[in-house]
Amino acid sequence: MPIRWIVFDAVGTLIFATPGVAAAYHEIGHRHGSQLSQEEVSARFRSAFRNSEKRDLSGDGSEITSEAVEAERWRSIVSEVLPDVTSPEACFAELFQHFGEPSSWTCFDDVSPAISNLVARGLQLAMASNFDARLHSVCEGLPELASISHRVVSSEVGFRKPSRSFYDALLRQIGASPDEVLMVGDDLANDVRGAEAAGIRAVLIDRGASSGNAAEVTIVKSLLELESVLS
Repeated sequence: MPIRWIVFDAVGTLIFATPGVAAAYHEIGHRHGSQLSQEEVSARFRSAFRNSEKRDLSGDGSEITSEAVEAERWRSIVSEVLPDVTSPEACFAELFQHFGEPSSWTCFDDVSPAISNLVARGLQLAMASNFDARLHSVCEGLPELASISHRVVSSEVGFRKPSRSFYDALLRQIGASPDEVLMVGDDLANDVRGAEAAGIRAVLIDRGASSGNAAEVTIVKSLLELESVLS
């Protein structure tokens, strides 16, 4: 069957944080008494986030989630990144709110023209993200994403990518069979291998790489290349 749906990951695929995550953590942490440098904050965030992602791949049930679980996940990350703030809960609350605001995010330059091209071809668009309900307010404040009709959010379906249960929920919500869907994301495990395990064709977006195939993965360096993948 022909592809009818293009499903995008959110962060790193369609949107990125502005200012960057490390800069935001450093600035807000500084207001709450942290003395860490931005370089230290950046290294600590990478480590904390990587450890959190590893737990999702462990198969021990860590992929099960909810709004409360996601809030606690980020509370733990903030605590690990900024251990020296004077008021940990106030710092967490400010950071959590910050990343739920559309003004804290920007679409990549290729997003708007790529979406226009795909819509012109008659394709349906959806988003599938390891996020929480804040993603809705973020997307609603970014006009470039208005054509994306469905948002499948891990905290709302109860499972995080790359869980098969997440992708089963995606297919139910958009009313499609696996062979009618192309998943596009920047994470090999979550967006590509997870989708493929559910029978969904997937493409890796790597804006810093050369287009082509590597390790049996189709790679594009711009979302504008998706039309050639579909041809």
